[in-house]
Amino acid sequence: MIEKLLTIGLLCISTIVNSQDFKFGIKAGPVLSEQTLRSESLINIPGVNYNTIGGIPYDVNAYTGYNLGLNLEILFKLFPDDYNKRVKTYLGFRSGFNYSSQGAIVEDVNRTSFINQLNYIQYPILLSFRMNNFIFFIGPQLSNILRVKTDIKASTNNIDLNTTSKPISFTFSNNDFGNKETSFVYGFGYKIYDYISFEIKSTRGLTNISRVVGEVWKNRSYDISIHLHINDFIKKN
Repeated sequence: MIEKLLTIGLLCISTIVNSQDFKFGIKAGPVLSEQTLRSESLINIPGVNYNTIGGIPYDVNAYTGYNLGLNLEILFKLFPDDYNKRVKTYLGFRSGFNYSSQGAIVEDVNRTSFINQLNYIQYPILLSFRMNNFIFFIGPQLSNILRVKTDIKASTNNIDLNTTSKPISFTFSNNDFGNKETSFVYGFGYKIYDYISFEIKSTRGLTNISRVVGEVWKNRSYDISIHLHINDFIKKN
C-alpha cells in the first residue's frame, strides 16, 4: 500500500514539474496616478462628491510618474498538450517587487498647484491566467512608502505663495502619510514577442493613507509597462 502511494505521489510530482512554466523578468514604464481626498465630515453629505481637505474643496489632477520592477511568475498547465494544441492555458501566481513614482497634483481655488509626489515599493501577490498570448491577473498588493515630496507652483496671477495659499492650502510631507498601504490590483497584457510582453495594471487603494485627523486619502493609478522575461530571452538566444 505504501509503495503504491509513493508511486502515485512521484507520478503527481513528475506531472506537476513537467507542467510548470517559470518566468523571471524585469519591467518598466509610465504610471498615471491621482488620489481621492475626502474630509470625513463631508463624506456622507448629499451632493458633495468633490475632493476636500479640511472641508475646503480642491481640484485633484493626474500625476505622471514611472515604475520599475522585478517579477517572478509560476504557471501550471490547465490541460495536457494533446487536449487542444491550438489553445494553451496556464494558471499560476506572480509576485516580486516594484518601485513606483506616483502621486497627484492638488490645486486650490487660487490656482496654486501642490505637486504631491509619493515613492513606493510594492509587493503584489497575484493570481495569473494565460491563454496563448493573452495575460490576465488579479489580487492584493502591499506597499511601503519611501518618500513624500511636494513642489508648490503658484499661478501667474498669484506669485506670493505665503500670502496667496496659506489660508486655504495644504502642504504634504512624510508625517501626513502612513508608511503602509493595501491595494487591489487587476490588469491584462499581451505577449508581443517570445520574451516581451505589454501590460496595463490598475491599482486601487483600499486603506486610508492619511495620518491627518479627519481626512481620508486613497491612491489610484494605472501602470503601463513593458516586460522582458529574462529566462525566455536566455532560452531564445
